[in-house]
Amino acid sequence: MKYFIQLSLLILAILFFWGCSPKPKPMDNLMAALEAAKESQERSLKTLAALSSQADKAASEGSIAESANTEIQEFVKSENEKIQQQKQALQEAEKEADDFKAKRSKKSQKQVVDQLSLAVANATNDVRILDKKTEVVVDFLGNVTFSKSEIGALFSPGEYNLIPEQIKEGEKLFKPIVEKLYTFAGKYKGSFKNLKGEIIVTGYSDATSIDKGSKLYKDLARRIQSEDGVSSEPGSARLNQKLSELRATAVKQLLAKIITKRNENTADQLEITIKVLGRGEQIPRGLPANVSKSDHRRRVVTFYWVVLPNL
Repeated sequence: MKYFIQLSLLILAILFFWGCSPKPKPMDNLMAALEAAKESQERSLKTLAALSSQADKAASEGSIAESANTEIQEFVKSENEKIQQQKQALQEAEKEADDFKAKRSKKSQKQVVDQLSLAVANATNDVRILDKKTEVVVDFLGNVTFSKSEIGALFSPGEYNLIPEQIKEGEKLFKPIVEKLYTFAGKYKGSFKNLKGEIIVTGYSDATSIDKGSKLYKDLARRIQSEDGVSSEPGSARLNQKLSELRATAVKQLLAKIITKRNENTADQLEITIKVLGRGEQIPRGLPANVSKSDHRRRVVTFYWVVLPNL
């Protein structure tokens, strides 16, 4: 940020000098400002490349949704194109200045200075706005928050729906997660008109088999056969994957209820998208690879949440 302050002051000083001096000679100072603008553009391009890599990594780890990564990559592409356009304008202004110094230009000194001033001012302003956005997105991605909750206290054995008592318990458990999004968004409320939150809810199960004659087995098998377009009976891993997904969906519905209440009671509303994943028998983050099939710590719901500006 200090580079832009210094560059802005330099441009203002040059323009002031041009307006007040009876014999203005701002060309050299403007050329120095042009070089500073070019350096700022190169730094911004490197920052955009780092942001692109950071977003790809977060998406591959499942800490942000692929849709969020796509939006960030489109932002990076768009801003890269803007910088290239501004670089072209700077190059053209620089060539005109060189031609003027070599007495090859038909333009007056004022015309050349005006072209330089405009190109430098536009490039500086665009980079300043870009870097402000990029800095915040990098900060947001660096603050993706993870939490994990065991679901034994919420769901009865063989169930994926929540009864009223479990809903009350779930509200106490998950309300702090929602509040964290609003708190973090409030940090940047003055910087962006629109912010949005994203929560990824991922359900896990243990690796024990579901009784083939049970009501749960029949329910899950019917759902899987309909979704997969098959008539064969699903295996144990697929059944547990579906169960974990349905439980994560129930948690999503509970979170949506909490968010709706929160938005009704505050002027600082935040659009929050909730995505659901069912990982079934996969081992949750933080557990050893040799954890037993029936370990209760495998029956969890995890949360990744992040706040991003509308790009």
